[in-house]
Amino acid sequence: MKSSVHIHRLEQWHHSHDFSVDQNYAETNTKIVMLLTALTMVAEIVAGTIFRSMALLADGWHMTTHVAAFGITIFAYQYARSNASNPKYTLGTGKVSVLGGFANAVALAVIAFVMGLESLGRFFSAVHYSV
Repeated sequence: MKSSVHIHRLEQWHHSHDFSVDQNYAETNTKIVMLLTALTMVAEIVAGTIFRSMALLADGWHMTTHVAAFGITIFAYQYARSNASNPKYTLGTGKVSVLGGFANAVALAVIAFVMGLESLGRFFSAVHYSV
């Protein structure tokens, strides 16, 4: 009597873990906007420093938060794409963008706090201009 043993391999039960949509177009546009924002940021910080303008400096540093946010977003796109078929991510890499958003919020809060301290310092110790 022959025993019929069924052998199943785990590979036959594997499936793709890539649940995301193709984000190449969005990633390319994010890189373009990041470059434009970085150029504007540098111009505002340089002009604000030369002309001692708190408004330009504040907006320049505010633009820095946007550049950082775009950098985190681009990293999230690239990380999610490179790990899309990684079986370690059972439910896909969708949460990478959520963590990127959280990191952006923390960075924005830190920069806003630093800008507030600088503004308070200038309020109590005015900058004197020589004409």
